[in-house]
Amino acid sequence: MADVKKSKTNVAARQEAKSATQLCRFCGKKVEVVMTLTSSGRKQMLRRCCGAVV
Repeated sequence: MADVKKSKTNVAARQEAKSATQLCRFCGKKVEVVMTLTSSGRKQMLRRCCGAVV
């Protein structure tokens, strides 16, 4: 049998996970990811939906 090189990572599974949208656990709508700056000047990623930080 010939050696067949096989990818160590499942590229299709990674693409599927990347394209999947995260839904809010309270209202079920899409969660929006927002980058904000704190008072100290650091960047912070927040997931927002329906007025709550998820």
